[in-house]
Amino acid sequence: MRFFRKGSAGAAVADSEASDDPDSDGSPVDDVDRTFLKCTTSDREICHLKFCCAPWICCLTCCGITCLLLAIAIGGLAYAGWSLVSLEKNRMNCHDPNMTPLEFPRNNGCLCRTGYKTDAELKKCLSPCTSLDFVLGWEKQAKALGYKLVFFPSRTGPKGEKPVNISAWWLPPAPRLGVAPKDQPRIVALHGLASNNNHCGVQATCFLLRSMGYGCLTPSVRDFGLSGKSDHPSILTWAYDYHMDLLGAWDYAVKDPDGIMGGASTPAKVGIAGFSKGALGAALAFGMDRQVPGAWLDSAPFSGLDFMIHSVIQQYAGFLTPPIAGTVNFWAKTLGGGLVDYYDAWKVLENCSGPARHVAVSQGWFDDNVPVYEGDKAMELFNGLPHCYKAIEYTPPEYCNGQKHHQEMWEFPDDTREVMCNFWTETFGQTTDYCALASLPKYQLWDPPKSLPPGTPPLKVNV
Repeated sequence: MRFFRKGSAGAAVADSEASDDPDSDGSPVDDVDRTFLKCTTSDREICHLKFCCAPWICCLTCCGITCLLLAIAIGGLAYAGWSLVSLEKNRMNCHDPNMTPLEFPRNNGCLCRTGYKTDAELKKCLSPCTSLDFVLGWEKQAKALGYKLVFFPSRTGPKGEKPVNISAWWLPPAPRLGVAPKDQPRIVALHGLASNNNHCGVQATCFLLRSMGYGCLTPSVRDFGLSGKSDHPSILTWAYDYHMDLLGAWDYAVKDPDGIMGGASTPAKVGIAGFSKGALGAALAFGMDRQVPGAWLDSAPFSGLDFMIHSVIQQYAGFLTPPIAGTVNFWAKTLGGGLVDYYDAWKVLENCSGPARHVAVSQGWFDDNVPVYEGDKAMELFNGLPHCYKAIEYTPPEYCNGQKHHQEMWEFPDDTREVMCNFWTETFGQTTDYCALASLPKYQLWDPPKSLPPGTPPLKVNV
């Protein structure tokens, strides 16, 4: 094939460069083709065409392709942002809300498949994380102590939204000799992302708490479980209103308006706990209501969704993280209707006054769902405000079958129970004898740092 250009008289003049195209027959192009083929070798190389097009066609084509790819990329990032705030796309951890606390120990999907399992099946799928005795003890407790489904109003929303009807399981404590039920402390425990009050961390932790004489109230936030609908039924909020559901539950636990807990308590005897995203809600509730005497914050993403987006994308995108994460966050906030990162937990907690209240920060060493430096940063804040907070930190080496996120309650149940006993008895002004730890069954299979489940990464322990 030969390429042609126009001569001064309009005749076709052969270019000196011959083509290596095996399909070329060496014949010149017709006059119509010559009208459009005014180009250079560089144009041909850029466009990769059999015939070289005019520069403006080449530019338009390249620009069009670039714009199309950019539109696809923006659309993908917008979809990613939407998926983070879409309620329907965030129910993956939800157990059946009608599953009772009696059914939960044997039917939950925390470490095994969801559904009824025989003892033999449980023993196999729980290994090597925890023992069959743990589940059997949990099941025995549920039968002995009972439970009740309750409903109550949340607090008013941040913008004056009307209260929502919240559902919760009331899980009575093991009795204590000489202590009236109304005088036994109560703890309100909030579930994490894409879940309800039938949440693995909540229910397993309450098993440990109940054995030590602490009652548990476990609410489902609005739009989840058996709780009522919000004014944003399609949006999963972040740091906006779920802590109002927790505070509504705390009000209910203090007042016991239905008389199911043995009578009204006092604010000083009712604490709160939260797990993962629920711990963010608990941190906000703790910071906003200074009557709450203590909070157990397990694996909390204190910095909100924006931080979580950056921390995840940074693992893959490197220097491209800021524009990618910023775009995803923009769409999450925009499509979330301004209900994302409405409150800044750090600022809420910094705006404090005495007397000092008790707070526990719990997070596994190897947690990669929520970066461990969130817990480190929280301890820096709490320890830097000693007139506001008395803080402890619990950092168990949680790792079993690849799971690393708030699973200390079944992997290290004895250690966890002891730490919680120390924390809550100090919070409520009790002695540790109240927990009766010496009389409780032992369930723990591992003894860190001496022994840990197979696959656990090496520990760096200062001796």
